[in-house]
Amino acid sequence: MHDLPPQDAPPAIASERLNAAVPTLAALPNVVLVGYPVDGRTRRAVREQMNARRPESNGQRHDARTMWRYATRWRNGPDGTCLPATAEVTVSITVTMPDLQDPGRFRREDREAWQRNIVGLEHHEANHARIANLGAEQMQLAMRAASSCEDMQAAVDQISAEVAAASEEYDRRTQHGATEGARF
Repeated sequence: MHDLPPQDAPPAIASERLNAAVPTLAALPNVVLVGYPVDGRTRRAVREQMNARRPESNGQRHDARTMWRYATRWRNGPDGTCLPATAEVTVSITVTMPDLQDPGRFRREDREAWQRNIVGLEHHEANHARIANLGAEQMQLAMRAASSCEDMQAAVDQISAEVAAASEEYDRRTQHGATEGARF
């Protein structure tokens, strides 16, 4: 759940309904929320659509996914060598979540179950986004503290690997959000 794959067409931005359903996630810095549409009158019908449409990452499919990409830049000195103190890191985070098209078609208990699931997914994916944002901060600090271009690149590689490992460990500990209420 780290690097974003190259895309020929921009992803569909989440609907206002999905943005309203996950306000904490939608408000996080550097996050773009993308929805995949699901619909149905029953939990089973919606679950079947989610299973068919949910995003894939590393050969596995989950109801939601957080992907990120770090971009680094710095200035060079008059002699052409990099100036680590000028390093800047930005992160672009894309969170893909199910977007229930017509929640009004559900019975009350199904709507409540959907809401619990969305709250669990929001919490889980927001934590992935926080891990990625924190990684960008740590990467910039490490790059600026580096003594050479090679040390800067080593910091980028090390922190990228640490962020990926932290995200994977978080998924393992939470069973991809199931222990946080992301179950439907």
